Amino acid sequence: MRSNCQQHHNCKVHTHGQDCYRPVPEVMAEHPGMDGYCYFNQTGFWVTPLPDKGQDFIEYAKKGILGLRTMGDYGGKDQGPLITFNFEGQVITSYMDLPHYSYDDLYGYSLGFLQGQGLDTELMKNASGWIAISRQKCLEIQTKYNIQNEELVLADWLDDNMVLLAKVMCSANLTAVHMRPDIKEKAKWRSLTDCEPITARDFAKHHYIKCLLGYPNSASDGAYLNAHACLLGNHIGHFTDCPYSPNVRF
Repeated sequence: MRSNCQQHHNCKVHTHGQDCYRPVPEVMAEHPGMDGYCYFNQTGFWVTPLPDKGQDFIEYAKKGILGLRTMGDYGGKDQGPLITFNFEGQVITSYMDLPHYSYDDLYGYSLGFLQGQGLDTELMKNASGWIAISRQKCLEIQTKYNIQNEELVLADWLDDNMVLLAKVMCSANLTAVHMRPDIKEKAKWRSLTDCEPITARDFAKHHYIKCLLGYPNSASDGAYLNAHACLLGNHIGHFTDCPYSPNVRF
């Protein structure tokens, strides 16, 4: 069932807009072999087809890191506030050098994509191998969470991106008071002491739709998360803190 939350995506004017409101597995089953990011291109700003699926994923990761910097005021590594997440019984710290770090760091940690969580960054140089790793991650998500078709509607996925951010902010004890009222309502964010924290299942469902839209797309997501950060005990480090550091300005 669709919520009464306002919609903040391009489905109303998209060529395949009607399919935004159907379960993604059903839509993609009708278009075998189709890249879901192509089919739903630009329904959300991050839904953009990969230009070359044979390119190694380290290059995709670099482009993702640099592209997201254009959306904020990056002052350098560890120049943002040190934040503390309370997540699934764990306490984890990270420097929020850009606003999206709060989301991406915890998202990567939850999915097990950070350096230090068992994946070898060198594997990203083998595009087909990295896609196979992503496929396995996706299968593990569905085996663990048994996500139902009615939970996998693209329009809800697009709307919920900011809702998940509000829940992340709850987990990090960061205020979401500035966010739109409809987002706060759906996220159940009322105050710093009365809000709903993000869960591992929330993150898993968000990533799983990327899997359904094509394993190269979920693989690209995992590559960005891996190149961006690493787990160091109970702290998430970035770039030169990590075994692998992409060739970008720190």
